[in-house]
Amino acid sequence: MLVTSKKDTLYAHQAQKIFFNSIPREKIAKKERIKLEDSLNRVLAEDIYATKNLPPFNRAAMDGFAVKSEDIKNASQTTPVILNVIGTIEIGEEPKLEIHHGETVRINTGAPIPKGSDCVVMIEDTNWVDHEKIAVFKSLPPLKNVSLSGEDVKKGELILKKGTILCPQDIALLKSIGIKEILVWKKLRVALFSTGNEIINQMSENPRDLYKIVDANRPMLHAMLKEDGAEVIDFGIVEDDEDKLRKTLLKALSTADIVITSGGTSKGTRDFMPSIVNSLGSPGILVQKTAIAPGKPITLALVGHKPVIILPGYPVASFINYTLYVRPLLQYITQSTYRWRPYEKIKAQLATTISSKYGIREFYRVKIEITAKNENHELILVHPIFRRGAGILSSLTRCDAILEVPEAVEELKEGTTVEITSLRYI
Repeated sequence: MLVTSKKDTLYAHQAQKIFFNSIPREKIAKKERIKLEDSLNRVLAEDIYATKNLPPFNRAAMDGFAVKSEDIKNASQTTPVILNVIGTIEIGEEPKLEIHHGETVRINTGAPIPKGSDCVVMIEDTNWVDHEKIAVFKSLPPLKNVSLSGEDVKKGELILKKGTILCPQDIALLKSIGIKEILVWKKLRVALFSTGNEIINQMSENPRDLYKIVDANRPMLHAMLKEDGAEVIDFGIVEDDEDKLRKTLLKALSTADIVITSGGTSKGTRDFMPSIVNSLGSPGILVQKTAIAPGKPITLALVGHKPVIILPGYPVASFINYTLYVRPLLQYITQSTYRWRPYEKIKAQLATTISSKYGIREFYRVKIEITAKNENHELILVHPIFRRGAGILSSLTRCDAILEVPEAVEELKEGTTVEITSLRYI
């Protein structure tokens, strides 16, 4: 087991474990029901099951003619089958026509399949004989070029898990199955302030500001918190005065779920924050030194049930400690975790061989699997989703990323290293 070189100094993973295990997240995390349109990047607080089939009816997957497969079983280029065209069915129309032997209906992609038909012949495989008849030059099996009811999503199917950070494609799918409102975790309210007599908001021409330090930490942390879905309450800059710091901290604790401050984490004569935090009640400070560089002086504390994090004053150290403790804390409380953000590029290996059409740039939807080859190395595998038609909306929700196959590539073999683009928080 690793041990640290100095007494009371913890490794980052040890500090995180001690801190998180002390936090009663059930006292912090709250739920709310919101409109679907307002749910982007919000964290689901419940599993979502499909309330209906998608599509709700059998529909044409191609522009063409709805026919009985039995009628065209002997159709070919040399012996076409002649059928009577009895009408047209458009998208969004109720299919009132019924097809009998020897008949067909003109149909557009997405339109419901009329009674009596069981497949769709593409326009390219037909010719008009006159304004009432077509010749069919190709035989088809039943259900060819037909998108079946429930092919995309079946009623009762689990489509999104609790803890999912909602992306645009998720909203599209939820809208398609009729969901108007969803239960999410409320945005965590985070109080933020910087400390120090030397800190100012903006440099000026005043000679007195020459040796001051512009507060770069607060706007950086504010942006990072917003990016991670928190609601930020900005308390500005507080000078190194014990009374003012105590009053600001108490106000922050009364209005927010989490308090983050910047500066005053070391052992300087004006580093009052740790002692103030400890004076406000148990459990107080849980971690105060970690074995990282930069960023060793970090204070992780709990006042009552509310986390307090005192970040270092140096911007890089503050940034690194944010990624180690603040972002994971927000994820921990809302029970969401992720490693990659949407649209990040990821190197991975293909789990299976795939084929592509020469001259066509194809976009495969893929799932990511992370496997440990040994203790020190992990393997990121991608599995193509083969239900990938242009109308299968759930393929965007089910997949983690997009694999782009260039026009000149006809095959990518299993084990090939590829670059994929994430579509969600993974």
